[in-house]
Amino acid sequence: MVPTHTALAQDEIYVSNSNSNSVTVHAINANGNAAPLRVLAGNATGLGSPSGIAVDLINNELFVVNKSLPYSVTVYPRLANGNVAPLRTISGALTDLNDPRGIAVDTLNNEIAVANRAGFSVTVYSRTSTGNVAPLRTLLNTGFSNPWGVLIDVAHNEIAVANNGNLLSVYPRTGNGNVAPIRTISGSNTGFNNGPIGIALDPGRDSYYVTNPFYEITFDPAVLKFPRTASGNVSATAVWGGSSSGMSSPNGVALNADTDEIMVANSGGNSVTVYSQFLTGAITSLRTLVGANTQLGNPQFIVALPGPLFADGFDPAQ
Repeated sequence: MVPTHTALAQDEIYVSNSNSNSVTVHAINANGNAAPLRVLAGNATGLGSPSGIAVDLINNELFVVNKSLPYSVTVYPRLANGNVAPLRTISGALTDLNDPRGIAVDTLNNEIAVANRAGFSVTVYSRTSTGNVAPLRTLLNTGFSNPWGVLIDVAHNEIAVANNGNLLSVYPRTGNGNVAPIRTISGSNTGFNNGPIGIALDPGRDSYYVTNPFYEITFDPAVLKFPRTASGNVSATAVWGGSSSGMSSPNGVALNADTDEIMVANSGGNSVTVYSQFLTGAITSLRTLVGANTQLGNPQFIVALPGPLFADGFDPAQ
């Protein structure tokens, strides 16, 4: 008898859309003026200029940061479609949310981390928090400069933050208060200019990928790659971008490890552009998702879920 397996995800990307107060879900290989598979939108959702997004496949949930007042984090079933009310909402004075932008979920430690641009902080909450709750921990006054993108690196017990003020900073995962960064990347050699904004980690290449609206050294805009352990005034080890790239005010970045592709949400172009890991420099996109049917509206962040992923851990590649 051939065993059956329940699929959790099947080759999808999630995009937050600030102008249309929506999260659109697309086929991971979507190209051109293609309609989304699902759209989370409507008054019941509580979405307000959504920014950061994170997907929790263990608990089958979708986390969204809302940067319109009142600032909030809203949580939905991962497959939510239409005008669906959140399962939980974090909002209120005790939360210390202050112009929140990026979010990361840590399913191992059951926590979420939020980068607060105006608050110059990263606030950490229990994954199941709801209501007007205080953070479990707060990284504050640690040399942040407009923190925007955030990721939790469970393997190395670190939190990495992309600061819109030309700085990438890395902290202990459990840091609380005025904790100095473990490492920082900044300076003229980095090429940072009004960036970085989005950040992704490639565990296989042990590298960070960050979006930069203006790359001072060669061309702009760009995605820049740095070794995870890099520190100081260092140069990127690879660059993707240029005037022919289709990038326009790139915000979020995601990686598709199955296809060795880099996926970028372009707030200025209402588009998602896709690039090969192996074609660097001044490049053109492999695919571009753009047009009225896509329902992209000032896209902010992007999550890529290569698939299929299965509930019982079955791997079809093995």
